[in-house]
Amino acid sequence: MSDPAPPLPAPPLPAPTPPVTTSFPATNPTDPVPASNPASADPALADPVPSAPASGVPEHYALALEGMTLDAGLMQDADPVLRELGLSNEQAGKLLPLAQGVMARTQEALLAQFQDAAAAQKRAWAEEFAADPEIGGPHRAQSEHLAARGLDALGFTPDHPFRQALADSGFGNHPDMIRAFRRLGQVLGEDSGFARSHAGSASQRPVWERLYPQDTQ
Repeated sequence: MSDPAPPLPAPPLPAPTPPVTTSFPATNPTDPVPASNPASADPALADPVPSAPASGVPEHYALALEGMTLDAGLMQDADPVLRELGLSNEQAGKLLPLAQGVMARTQEALLAQFQDAAAAQKRAWAEEFAADPEIGGPHRAQSEHLAARGLDALGFTPDHPFRQALADSGFGNHPDMIRAFRRLGQVLGEDSGFARSHAGSASQRPVWERLYPQDTQ
């Protein structure tokens, strides 16, 4: 009879589990739970910190520009804008020459527009006069001669400022202006007996007294 097999060795015992430790302090279940602060976790959610006012902004702007008087109302309107930009008095002063240049160019552009418009109006009146069937066309030379005679009779000789103003403004080309002085020149014919105001004749009354005797009484 054979001997019985030897018994199998017992399995090793498991190693003891180490105790779980934590770095959090022990709390009492009855202690109140502190409220969470999402802003502390996410910097983007934090309240914005108010920016400090610019230290260079003066209490009152004292600006000056050589050769130019600054308009008080304009400076009053510019004050809040300069403050919003945070400009110092020195920085704001550097903008003045630039602003002066902008204003000068704007004025030049407006003046050029006015001059162009005036020139266009003068040409339009001259063309209208030349095309007028009564005083223009074949009658143009006669109309100019009679109108000049009417102006001379009133004392508006070629060197008179009024005569120059008519030429500069273009009103001398206005058909109604030419028509009026042309009619006056017709009334004051060469042998009409009316004295020209600049002729120095003491034997006849001035032309305006003969034209409007009721206004001289």
